[in-house]
Amino acid sequence: MKKWRATALIALTAVSGTAFAQNVITSSSGFNWSGFYAGLNAGGVWNDTCANWTPYVSNAAVSNFLANCPNNSAFIYGLQAGYNFLVSPQFMLGGEADFGGWSTKTRTRTVTYTGTSPPPDGTYAFFGKPSPNGAGTVRMRFGYVADQWMPYATGGFAYASGTPSTTITYTPIGATTPTATSNAVKTLSTNGWTAGAGVEYGAASNFSVKLEWLYYQFGHGQRSVGSCTGVGCNLFYGAASVVNFQSHNSAELNAVRLGANYLFNWP
Repeated sequence: MKKWRATALIALTAVSGTAFAQNVITSSSGFNWSGFYAGLNAGGVWNDTCANWTPYVSNAAVSNFLANCPNNSAFIYGLQAGYNFLVSPQFMLGGEADFGGWSTKTRTRTVTYTGTSPPPDGTYAFFGKPSPNGAGTVRMRFGYVADQWMPYATGGFAYASGTPSTTITYTPIGATTPTATSNAVKTLSTNGWTAGAGVEYGAASNFSVKLEWLYYQFGHGQRSVGSCTGVGCNLFYGAASVVNFQSHNSAELNAVRLGANYLFNWP
């Protein structure tokens, strides 16, 4: 988080330093887009939690069958701050930093396997907690000023953090309760890039509203199994205690959110 804050401060300082020499962005209706602004946002975020388990006796068909990536969605909320300045009569260049968080819920997917190769026949339940559960960005914005409307493209640095977890349980055919459970969990922090687009509307003096879409790309997080309890743990551990179960969390996020800004119109 300290790294993200420092990067945000440096980027916004550089943008604002350049902006002092620019003209005011004023639409034909008198709405002033120039200067510092800050606001709030809320919307939806989508990502995947993947549980990719390679059984001790490797079998490509089995591995593909037991690779599960249920789609996850959550409510996102956060805040943003930035600076707009003019580069031509109708074009805006700006910088923005934001951070948003969302609640993570455990997702479940169940598959029943019957085949001629390991693992043994039975029901395998995959429980995944999506990660990350918060993401921040430091971005440039490139906008076209059309009176009170300003469509824009955006892109830059992204940072994320969270605590992903994945659990697999095995229930033999005919049984009602699992006989083996394997868990993987680890705190995750990662950085990457983001890009997107939006449209902002000058709704009233010093106030604007916006609709924005952002795509985030992060490095893959991979965690080895942490523990196994119950009869049948050899499904997850080999005879020599070789760990073959790994949790891979999605490297991709999509967010759509509504925002509102207060424009200070200074300096």
